[in-house]
Amino acid sequence: MATPLRYALISLLWCTIAAIYSPLVPAAFALIIPALSVKHWLALFADPQLSQALLATLTSVTIATVGALAIALTVIVALWPGAKWLRLCARLPWLLAIPHVAFATSALLLFAEGGWLYRTFPFFSPLLDRYGIGLGVTLAVKESAFILWILAALLSEKHLSQQVIVLDTLGYSRLQCLNWLLLPSVAPALGAVMLAVVAWSLSVVDVAIILGPGNPPTLAVLSWQWLSQGDSEQQIKGALASLLLVGLLVAFALTGYLLWRYWQRTLPAISGVRHRRSSTRPGKTLSVMLPLTGVLCALLLALIAHPASVNHEALINSLYLGLAASAIGLIVILLWLEWGPARGHRWLWLPIILPALPLVTGQYTLALRLELDGQYATVIWGHLLWTLPWMLFALRPAWQRIDPRLILVAQTLGWTKGKIFCCVKCPLVVRPALLAFSVGFSVSIAQYMPGLWLGAGRYPTLTTEAVALSSGGSNAILAAQALWQLLLPLLVFALTALISRWIGYSRQGLR
Repeated sequence: MATPLRYALISLLWCTIAAIYSPLVPAAFALIIPALSVKHWLALFADPQLSQALLATLTSVTIATVGALAIALTVIVALWPGAKWLRLCARLPWLLAIPHVAFATSALLLFAEGGWLYRTFPFFSPLLDRYGIGLGVTLAVKESAFILWILAALLSEKHLSQQVIVLDTLGYSRLQCLNWLLLPSVAPALGAVMLAVVAWSLSVVDVAIILGPGNPPTLAVLSWQWLSQGDSEQQIKGALASLLLVGLLVAFALTGYLLWRYWQRTLPAISGVRHRRSSTRPGKTLSVMLPLTGVLCALLLALIAHPASVNHEALINSLYLGLAASAIGLIVILLWLEWGPARGHRWLWLPIILPALPLVTGQYTLALRLELDGQYATVIWGHLLWTLPWMLFALRPAWQRIDPRLILVAQTLGWTKGKIFCCVKCPLVVRPALLAFSVGFSVSIAQYMPGLWLGAGRYPTLTTEAVALSSGGSNAILAAQALWQLLLPLLVFALTALISRWIGYSRQGLR
């Protein structure tokens, strides 16, 4: 590629990344400026809903985080390494493809008052959930699949499985293997994953509207309600509540770090004492139940849904937005991996590890200032802030595994960087790129607040319709919206898996 053209492409790439991540700046200002006034803080703390909302948030996030980690570690202790672990890993992408709103809707239709469980067994009565316990349990089940997916990549190193086999052979229990070998090996990466889980659980709005306590709701929903009002005083309270969510994220991270350091000090020196072999039955049961939750979710929605009641406009909008956001995201990610900086780009992960509500506020502020709200392209731009880091997360490991000897051979043949990128690197990562496209589509389908705020209510999606219907209305219509929200990512995952298999079959080197 000619040098001037390469420089122009790099400049265009940096401008695109800057445009996608530009909401971080107004989001920071929107949070910091109201926080400088003591009067605003006093008004926030005087609100009678705050204490209950804070308690519900702390309860649901703690249950979600601790529960998801406990489920994932229990399954790993029981199955890893082995054939059953590999079979579970093959099923995880299908469970991950189920959007959170569809998963929450099936839980609502099953366990809420008037749901299938209480209609079938009328002698049971639903308990009042003021602390978001149901929300926390649902998030724990859904997020445990995500943690297992990440751990599957971290535990793929051959020397780790060999060390575990040695410990098993010497008679140490699986719990000792977990404490002495696995957790110390994966702790840095696992800490970042848990931070992402906490951030998402703290700021989740759509699932909390469906499942969470109603009045007062969780802090994220309360903040979203304040920010949605026209009164400036309420909007300031919403901004401060968003800042409070960031503070809670820091508090959770600090607590987790301190617990980790304390746990490290309690580890005794390896004295050769073998503990009794712990039972692996709970982990094996959970490994069977986890994929079944996805199957149960799909079956329940299919049984209740009325096929003709789906909102076709919402279906088409969701499809187009998902395809556009994931296609643009894939192109930008491939160019970034090739011509972006080799180091110092960890800030690209910020949308994953920060609460979403302040970022959406920044997007909305920027769109209002530029008078771009209510446009289709603005909604796609809003989705890219989350699809881009998740697609980078899925594609970057495969890009780093490209054999540098192939690049060296191409360079000795006199190939330009552009030709090497198109004819060597892209074909080598085509299968991970298809997986990244599926992940980006699924993330885009699940977006609620960007579609609602940036689209100014003009572009209904399956997610916005499902959340709106969850507060009342026909269960058949609600189930139809949630079912199609589930089916679209599954269809894209299935299509990309078929293409990936065909490519692997026709190109021997990619098998």
